[in-house]
Amino acid sequence: MVATIIAMVWKEKLGEEIRRARAKKGMTQEKLQEALQLAGLKLSLTTLKYYESGKWAPDFGDLRTIAQVLDADYFKIDDNIRVDFSPNGKLRLDTLPQQLTLDLDAEGRVNIRRHPRYSTMIRKIRA
Repeated sequence: MVATIIAMVWKEKLGEEIRRARAKKGMTQEKLQEALQLAGLKLSLTTLKYYESGKWAPDFGDLRTIAQVLDADYFKIDDNIRVDFSPNGKLRLDTLPQQLTLDLDAEGRVNIRRHPRYSTMIRKIRA
């Protein structure tokens, strides 16, 4: 139950960040969808709306493409969590204090690790 609530809040914050970056770029959802298709990411308008509302979250590759199209260097989830990209849309080679490592375990849960000092798992949520 707690993991479900954490996942919902995380998705909502990410959706707000995507919506904020889209608005900053002066794009409608339809224009963003078109730009994403030109970048090779085919999303339905409904999927994009679900991302922005926090009902769904994009996978990391899709999130990277969204960041590239919106010229976003990062998406801030809260004061301690931020998904960070370099200006060219690739992960930074050197970890920064606010960066995380996200990976899936064999049971389909997302492992979130904080860097650089300790790779302590801070949350495990079902994907």
